[in-house]
Amino acid sequence: MFLLGVSVVGMLLSGCSPTVRENALLEQSRSAFAEAQANPDVQKNAPVELQKAKGDLDRADSLLQGGAEASEVEHFAYLAKQRTAIAREVSNVKLAEQALDAASAERNTVLLQARTREAEQAQQLAEAQRRKATISGEQADAARLQVGAMTAEAERVRAESLAAGERTKKLEAQIAELQATKSERGLVITLGDVLFDVNKSELRSGAQFTIDKLAAFLAEYPTRNVLIEGFTDSTGAVEHNQRLSERRADAVRSALAAKGIDSRRLMTRGYGVAFPVAGNETAEGRQRNRRVEVIVSDVDGRILDRKH
Repeated sequence: MFLLGVSVVGMLLSGCSPTVRENALLEQSRSAFAEAQANPDVQKNAPVELQKAKGDLDRADSLLQGGAEASEVEHFAYLAKQRTAIAREVSNVKLAEQALDAASAERNTVLLQARTREAEQAQQLAEAQRRKATISGEQADAARLQVGAMTAEAERVRAESLAAGERTKKLEAQIAELQATKSERGLVITLGDVLFDVNKSELRSGAQFTIDKLAAFLAEYPTRNVLIEGFTDSTGAVEHNQRLSERRADAVRSALAAKGIDSRRLMTRGYGVAFPVAGNETAEGRQRNRRVEVIVSDVDGRILDRKH
């Protein structure tokens, strides 16, 4: 009787123990998502991708707790992991654009390779799922639908990668056409005094080509603002040079506004003789100092203050 009682108690204790459900790939996906979600840059720059990753992760958790097949759980766990990786990649791209204002050709190649690898991995998983699927009934139909969805996702990722590369090439070409230089403040376009008559603030007719290109650039990138700064050489009265630099900056602002650029995106400052880029002892140096500089903001419209 004693042995029988012990057996019954053991069976009852065994029946009350909760079933522990675990999946290695799901654990990896949870860890990767938690790390990405804790990164404020990823939260800011890739909220949609994170939300999609969370949806797949929740689906995988639900399937695991419901006792689904490991292949079903791992399918959504893999998607969650891939979407998390895409979220990090999207954030990295946006941070690079903000810091450098244009991705280099090398970065574009790396991005394209990364996207291509993701697409290839998705296709490999689709092939693995196809091999696992049975050839009969609803299971075969479900497998075919799943493969089709994953292939479409892979093609979408590849298309996004190619589109990002094309946008990068176009932006770099436009920067080159504007003869802009990169600085810590943003893109800097220098308009020499050849665009103005001596001691005048009205733009010459020859300046229209440069204004048209700059206006077209700003129209295509509506989140970017500009700061227009005027400068003079050291000849003449200080107060006169200050007013002349302000009027020349205002002239460029008015020309861009006339091309349809929102005046709220156009700021001006006149510095007069301050911040020379060459010595004022020679005619060549004075000509270089008589200029207007147009600073184009980052993608968020920010322009750093002038330090020197």
